[in-house]
Order: sequence, then C-alpha cells, then structure tokens
Amino acid sequence: MRKFIYLPRCFIALCLIPGLLGGCVEGMSVEEFNNETDIGLVIGSGYHFRYDEKNCQTGYNESRNEFWVMDDNMANYFILKCDAFPDVGNTVKADLTYTTSNDLKTRTGLEFRVTDADSATGKIWLWCKPKKIGAIVKVLR
Repeated sequence: MRKFIYLPRCFIALCLIPGLLGGCVEGMSVEEFNNETDIGLVIGSGYHFRYDEKNCQTGYNESRNEFWVMDDNMANYFILKCDAFPDVGNTVKADLTYTTSNDLKTRTGLEFRVTDADSATGKIWLWCKPKKIGAIVKVLR
C-alpha cells in the first residue's frame, strides 16, 4: 500500500516560485564577454558561431550599419543590422538573424550596448544584457 505525504499548498507554491520567476537567461556576464577576442555570436554561456579565418568570411555595409559573419558554404552565419553605427558607450537597436542546426532565427528590436572597440583590428563588442547575447563584429574599411 502506498503512503501519500500531505504537503501544504504554501509549501508547494514556495517550491514552484523560483522556477516561475526563473525567466532570467543564464549565461556570460558582460565582463566575461568583453574578455572574448574572437569575432562571432555569443548566446547564453558560449559561442553560438565563431569566426574561423580559414573557413569563414566577414562583411560590413556602412550605409546600412550591417555586419555579417558566415562560413564559406553559407550554411552557418549571423547578420546584425544596427539602427546606427555602434560607437563605444552607446546603445543601438538591432535586428539579429542567425542559423541554428536546423532553423533560421530572427530577433528584432534587440538593444545592444557597445561595450568595447579596437580601432587597430576594427572589432566592436556589442552586448544585449537581458537576452545574454553578444556579438563581436568587424568594420572593414
């Protein structure tokens, strides 16, 4: 015969609250992200797509403030289209399109803080804190 344990409703509710409130996205902090050096797209706790000099290409369209990074067969890529040029300290709104293993995802209206830039390499670090999404892109001039 099975025995059932009676648990008060308030106990059950307290156990469920962390899961319900857990809408936070786990992942890198902005400090960890800023320590990354590779061009690519970070989602959550690591790279979703990382630029590889031998097998990838980067691009930049100055008139559209659009950056893209893709592998040579164009099966994996991301495109970040900003509403303004990303200058350090500013926040830009951007649309992000990227591939997954079986899908194409688009996120519109993301707000990225421009956390760093390196004029010698042309790299720019953009961080969307609420979604834990980071992009390191490169300006080609």
